[in-house]
Amino acid sequence: MRSLVLSLIFMSTAPGFAQEQIARISGIQIQADSMDRDTVNETVTLEGNIQLIYKDQHLKADRARVNLRSKTMDAIGNVLVVTPQATIGGDRIMLDYESSTGVIINGYVQSGNVLFEGSLINKISDTEYIANDAKYTTCTTCPEAWSFSGSRIRAELGGYAYIKSSVMRAGGLPVFWIPYLIVPLKSDRQSGLLTPGLEVSNTSGLTLAQSYFWAIDRSRDATISVKNYELRGLKGLLNYRYMLSEHSYGELDAGSLTDRVFGQDPRLNGFRRIGTSGDPVDRWFLKYNHYFDLPEGYIHRAQFNNASDLQYPKDFSEETLNHGDTAMESRMSVTKNTLDQHFSVDTSYYRNLLQSDPLSGNDFAVHRLPEVKYAQTLTKVGSSDFLFAFDLNYANFTRTSFAYDELNAPYDPNGPNNRHLQTTGPHPDCSTPDWEKNPACSLDRDGSYDSSRDLIRSGQRLDFKPTLYRPIKFENLELLPQISYRETQYTFPVGDQSRNVRRYLRAEMSAKTTFSRVFGEMKSLQGHRIKHEVQPELTFTTIPWIDHPPHPFFGSLQQTEIPFFNQESLSDSDLNGPFGVQFDYNDRVYDRKLATFGITNKLTEKRWSNGTPEYRQFLTWKLAQSYDLYQQEKAEDPQPYSDLISDLKVYLDRIQIYQRANYFPYQQVTNTSTRVRLTSLLGDFIQLEHLLVYNISPGQDVDIKARTEDYTWSLKKSLSWFDIIGKITTDANPKDKADWLKSWGYGAQLKLPGDCLYFSLIHYQVTGGDTNFRLGFNFVWDGQQRPTLPETILSAFGF
Repeated sequence: MRSLVLSLIFMSTAPGFAQEQIARISGIQIQADSMDRDTVNETVTLEGNIQLIYKDQHLKADRARVNLRSKTMDAIGNVLVVTPQATIGGDRIMLDYESSTGVIINGYVQSGNVLFEGSLINKISDTEYIANDAKYTTCTTCPEAWSFSGSRIRAELGGYAYIKSSVMRAGGLPVFWIPYLIVPLKSDRQSGLLTPGLEVSNTSGLTLAQSYFWAIDRSRDATISVKNYELRGLKGLLNYRYMLSEHSYGELDAGSLTDRVFGQDPRLNGFRRIGTSGDPVDRWFLKYNHYFDLPEGYIHRAQFNNASDLQYPKDFSEETLNHGDTAMESRMSVTKNTLDQHFSVDTSYYRNLLQSDPLSGNDFAVHRLPEVKYAQTLTKVGSSDFLFAFDLNYANFTRTSFAYDELNAPYDPNGPNNRHLQTTGPHPDCSTPDWEKNPACSLDRDGSYDSSRDLIRSGQRLDFKPTLYRPIKFENLELLPQISYRETQYTFPVGDQSRNVRRYLRAEMSAKTTFSRVFGEMKSLQGHRIKHEVQPELTFTTIPWIDHPPHPFFGSLQQTEIPFFNQESLSDSDLNGPFGVQFDYNDRVYDRKLATFGITNKLTEKRWSNGTPEYRQFLTWKLAQSYDLYQQEKAEDPQPYSDLISDLKVYLDRIQIYQRANYFPYQQVTNTSTRVRLTSLLGDFIQLEHLLVYNISPGQDVDIKARTEDYTWSLKKSLSWFDIIGKITTDANPKDKADWLKSWGYGAQLKLPGDCLYFSLIHYQVTGGDTNFRLGFNFVWDGQQRPTLPETILSAFGF
């Protein structure tokens, strides 16, 4: 006996249309053109525009039969099943709607962009399927940009797909056969082979690379790579990353190869022993970074960067990331910071890159092993208005070779000076500062330290400085007087004067005030307004007392003739000056009696967004210059005015400008560093940088021809299917006109329609280095669209 359930509702449609029936039976919501129920066999037969909803499953079909006893459905014709995990379609689907299992005939399964098709698909669970005579892709185009067909595919959504006897197809055409393939169907990291890479360069030739990613556990992973250079040889690479906690992490990079090309390098072979010229060279690099949060607020940092030879950072700039640096720095430190104190123990080891022999040792480098710092920030003295600060620094400067350098001559106050290391050899270069470039030259040491000529390079320095402040405010005028005592003790391992102490008092008074005015819509509460602030500031610094006995370490002049200026970097050029070369700029006393005037302009914008005020300081421009009264009093030919400093920063919605300029009044030249960036709403930008630097020595004329002047253009543009980012640096003052192009590089990413296949290429040339071309491609296994090229790619390849 067949009858409709009592709760069946009949709905009449307009004349000429079929009657639609809606019911709810055993928890299933049913809608169809016609519906019959067999109460004995507990079945429901449906035809025409069928829709079934059970829990979170929604089925559409032309015809269907529902067995209420076994909780199964047999749907035929244009069948579509939608679940939270996937959309399933086919000619026929037999489904156990209670256990979410079933069989799909001539159908497909789609989850996001992940798509499986097969003549017979078994649904094992909500997320797991087995398909026979199947195809897998993530492309939304037809035909697909790529797909993999296989005799059998087992897929777990959010996991992996295992494809047996797989054939890769491009645009529907077969490309190659793979006996067994495992592909990820999730965006989480997972172990597996990465897509191979291809590179081409002038000196390495064609290079093929293959990498394996190993997801060791939730907090560790590693990428193991093999690169086969056509000309150089085989290289192994390792990248290892770990997370110890939310704020503790580390990364290790290493590589090794036996380089045939480097063995033929004329620069190298000029310094090699007879009989070894042309032999391949074992080369390697090691780079490690570590950050570790320790108990009680301590932080441990480690940074190692080293390579087998000095040419390595130039040949493989993307690995060491320090091409163009003067040294490779390795550091390890332990620090602790509180609200008012800082403590650190730091060690720094430097690999000197400024040597001609690529395999030379590191005897000339000076290291800080260790350096200890303690600082107490401004602290109120009792209940008074005085503030107290204290700085303590200890450093041990050491190196592996002699503690001093033997020079060819003492400093001559009547000049000119051409001082350099004492060398010997048959070539004329051996009596010049360029001796190091000639393999025939060698050091000439007599083993006896001469204080009038030689240069101390090792020693210990203890420096401490307490400072007392007393802030004073009169309405709109702020005064900050301060006085400090500084004592620096030196210990040297050579010479008759093994100790030296420098002591002095420094007094300083600064005065600052602010004038401001507001412009804009003053009548409206939510009007657009701009505030202009002008902050003039005057600072006077003097050293009323100093006690510093002469010592060869500080040069040939008496204490009353110490440098007038603050020079933060020291170089070999200081050898030919009266002050010599010390450890760093902290060894020099400057600002003996100095007045500095500065004025700062600030523009701050107030605008409203959804009833909430937003403030933005979009312009800052500071001008400052000093007048050295001590030089005016003591020097025979005084030049008391310092360089005029201009510091401009502009941050608008679509434009950013940064410029720092130093105008030197006596040399009448300006060093400038300028950057202008225009940005679109989508994050695209174009940027121009200009760098102009003259070598300035106080009291000396400037060599206009020896300037450094570079122009750098950067660009980033994203389209719907194409991304590009690039950078080019040109030399406006090259020694040879043919060398006007210093470095260039670009990265591009092609996104094929369907968001399933990405091609990427990198093409670059670093300053003085090789031209490299790198091509890669990436299948989007999980259907997740990849982001555009990051701006950091420019620095990652040493541009």
